[in-house]
This record gives sequence, C-alpha cells and structure tokens, in this order.
Amino acid sequence: MILDVIKGHMGGNTIALLYGEQLPVGRELELSVKALEQNYLWCHEAGIIYPSAAGGIDLRVKISEPTRPSFISACGGMTQVLGKALVETDLGENFGIKLKEPVSEVIIETDAGPARLEIHTAGGKAKRTITDMGAFLNECLDRGVRPWKLQGVELYQVGVVMVVNADNVKRVYPGADFMNWDAPTRELLSEIQKEFQERTGVRDYYFTLYDWNSERSGDLRVVFPHCIPQNYFEPACGTGSVALGAALICSGELERRRGLPEGKIKLNLEAGGSIQLGGPDVTEVFLDISGGILAGASFSHSLVEITATGKLYL
Repeated sequence: MILDVIKGHMGGNTIALLYGEQLPVGRELELSVKALEQNYLWCHEAGIIYPSAAGGIDLRVKISEPTRPSFISACGGMTQVLGKALVETDLGENFGIKLKEPVSEVIIETDAGPARLEIHTAGGKAKRTITDMGAFLNECLDRGVRPWKLQGVELYQVGVVMVVNADNVKRVYPGADFMNWDAPTRELLSEIQKEFQERTGVRDYYFTLYDWNSERSGDLRVVFPHCIPQNYFEPACGTGSVALGAALICSGELERRRGLPEGKIKLNLEAGGSIQLGGPDVTEVFLDISGGILAGASFSHSLVEITATGKLYL
C-alpha cells in the first residue's frame, strides 16, 4: 500500500498527516497506528484528513495514537502541524482550502467537536497558528476536574488528563529526577499513573508534569510523559497544556500565585526538544475567565515545522 504523507512536529511532538480516502474503510486505526511505528514514520500521533460535507466545517479529522492504540478526541500538536501544512504543502489545495494573508480561519471537526484554527501567514509561510481548544476543554470539564492523592502525591484530574506538580512529587520523594528520568523515577510515576487509571476509570494515557521553576522567560516548565513504560514522552502537547491551565484555575493554584484571574489571561510554558522538564520553546496558553469560571481556551506553539512530504510504503 502506498500512502501520501506529511510529517511535521510541534516542539518535538511528532505528527503524521494522512489522507483518509487512501485508507481502506474499517482499517483506518490499524494502518495509521502501523504508520506511526519506528520502522515507518516514528511519530506520536496521526491526523487522518477527510473533506467535510457539513456547513461551516472545512475538514474532518480522525486522530490516532499508538499507546492503547485508539482514536483520541483531540490533539493540539496535530492542529499546529495541520495549520502549517495547509499553507506550505499541497494539502490545502488538494482539499480546496483557500487561504489568504495575513490571517485565515479554518474550522476542523474532531471527535471532541469543532476546532477553529487561526492561521497567520506571510510570504507563503505559516508564521503562527492559534488553535481554539474550547471543545476539548468542555469535554474535560464535563468529565470533571478533581483532586487526588496517590502514592502520597497530591495531583489533579482534568477529564482524562493526570496533571502533576513536580514539586509535589519531590516533597514526598526527594530523589525524583525529571531531567535524566532514572529507573526509580520512572517506576514511581508509572505506579502513580496506574493507580490514577484504576481509581478514575481512565484508560487513556494523558500525563502533564509541570513546575514553576522556569529557566527562561516562561511562567512554568512542562513535559508530557504520557506512557512511561512504553517510553512515550511528548516534549510538547496542546491538550496537556490546556488541561494544565484548567487545573491551575479550578484548583485555585493560579489565584494563589497571581491573584484572582479574570478576562483573557496568558500562560507561557517552557517546553520542547527532549524528555526533560522544560525546554527552549514556548507554548502560549490563553484562558478565558468569566466570573471566576473557565469559559474558553486556546493555544499556540513557538516552533512548528514540516519535516517531510512524500510516499509511505506500508
């Protein structure tokens, strides 16, 4: 089987974009996950792109990931790479998407709901994409945001995402190493996630690890060790970043550090490049707060690149 493929990344979160019409009906998950394997594209997620017949929707996207494997409802990194690909490859032309400078809007349908991409372009290049993550945020809020104490560590559940302050881990386990990820640290965090899944019924692997010990100009450092036993770390993650924002608001942690938030606020997250906590890139998370209630979220990442286009022999 020969597939057209676009490969890109958002701060090291690697994404494959595939054409849905080239995948046999009923085998989309199987084949897209196979395409993600090390011997093929070696990516974290695949976005399977389809034309949309719905009014007001430009594209429909199914998103697969290999840890379970499964289709997931949203992937922020996929949207950032998609925004870049629509401008800088023939993907937009192939789907009849007409873009203009300096700003274009594209609406995609995901399993979480519609997502709006605000694509900023100049000279035929995509300079920045801002992804509206409201549908994913609502999915998280509907499932619930609540505190847990697991293996002695205080953490937060945001929908299916486990959000952990690294300093909370170190208070209980001072030797935890989030730079080198030695064997005891991996075992500890894996046990915490295992208990989280057992207690919450969450089957997916979503894990946001953060602290406030910024090394550059950001507010926080982040990394996303979604499935440690499979060595499945994402240096940057849009859904995980939005879940972090929700945890900080709903737990009152942001209020304790900055005062009562209101209106549109921005968090700069240091991320990208490796499995270490933090990184050289910046994920900008925008949170809409109304009367102390989290009403919306969007994000953008500072480094998005298309790394390959061509044919995949699967």
